Amino acid sequence: MTEIMLLRAAAPSAGRRSRTMLGYLLMPRPKDLVKGLLIPTTYVLGLLSAGDVTGTSLLRAGVVLLAVELLIYPARYQWNDIRGFAADQQHPASNDRGRLPGPLSSARAHVFASCAVIVARLAVTGVLIVSLPGLDLGPILGFATLGVFGVAIVYEMLRSVSTGRSGDIPAPLSTGIVLLWLTAGGGYVVRGITGLALAVELTARPTLAVAAAITLWAYGIAFVTGRWAMEATAFASAVDGRVVWHARAGQAREHLLALVRWLPTRVSGQIDDLKDWAPLRESTSQVAPWHLAAITAGGAAAVTGRLLCGPCTVGDGVAATVVGAVTTAVVTAGARWRPPLILLGAAGVAVSMVLMGSPRPGLAVLPWLLLMGAYLFFSTRTMRRFERPNALGAIAAGIGSAVGRFVVGRATWEAMTGQQGVSVTDAHA
Repeated sequence: MTEIMLLRAAAPSAGRRSRTMLGYLLMPRPKDLVKGLLIPTTYVLGLLSAGDVTGTSLLRAGVVLLAVELLIYPARYQWNDIRGFAADQQHPASNDRGRLPGPLSSARAHVFASCAVIVARLAVTGVLIVSLPGLDLGPILGFATLGVFGVAIVYEMLRSVSTGRSGDIPAPLSTGIVLLWLTAGGGYVVRGITGLALAVELTARPTLAVAAAITLWAYGIAFVTGRWAMEATAFASAVDGRVVWHARAGQAREHLLALVRWLPTRVSGQIDDLKDWAPLRESTSQVAPWHLAAITAGGAAAVTGRLLCGPCTVGDGVAATVVGAVTTAVVTAGARWRPPLILLGAAGVAVSMVLMGSPRPGLAVLPWLLLMGAYLFFSTRTMRRFERPNALGAIAAGIGSAVGRFVVGRATWEAMTGQQGVSVTDAHA
């Protein structure tokens, strides 16, 4: 990294004002609602596999989706923000990220309020389970709650012992940092398996459950490490086409800054603001964590697709894994040629399924194709695009504003928030 210049001091950006406390408590991270698409996606794949759908199943899926995305995961995000409160206040883009609002002098009051809302969210989850016995929500919401917070506990422990110690760029590649990357994919397993289990009796199809879990975990690692590598650019600037880095140990972002060793050292094109740079769109090393994880997910996705069509032999499973991994490796290596390569890869996976005698090759190729579509999406993003409000986040922010006005009254709401409704910042944490 000889062309990377290191600076050790950085002040938080003075961008748009930070979120209001009330807006944060109503919906901690509206923009992350897009991750909730994973539950309906795997649910639909499960329905296609099982070939059976009922009104009760759809209602149960809807209630579970709302509980996971509006109650369980927001509570988890709040806990994450409480633990990272001090470091978040020192982030160079602290006002844009929408985490637990500061300043540090208000830490006690803001943390207490957030803890109270966490307890309330989990209590409402319990009320749903008890009040809707006909939907049998206990097992599925119990799995989601234990899974989300189980992964969170491990993640927070690793984050505590692995970050806040070094301002070097790239950060040292410690065992703790690697384990943190691996753990970050666990939440995607919880979401995806929750959706699949709503449609398929996974205890009767354990091989499908294992293949799907590997696919989801590896995809989660690919997405998170790719996103973190992009977020690391908040600690950099473009100077004469070079990437100039700056960080302090107190910012506790080693899990992001360790990834910059695989990013380009120069910016292509006429880009002055790194918020407009899409580093993953360019050719990066195939041993970068997001590529290795994507290739693993591609192989597992092909097997998952085959198993959605019914049982298969070990030989067919191995063949599907090889085809899925190889086609994914070609896509990840293709840089700017990825869209046509995805189409060719999908054709290759479909042909292999036909040759294996898969009864439904169209269904068999869907998990791989969906995975590659998601990979193409996050690998072409810039931080500015990520910061734009998305539809789900805007809807959530609007609902939160409407509920707040109804509960406390319009005048009181505007006095508490200091603005007319929920700010743009509230719509894209």
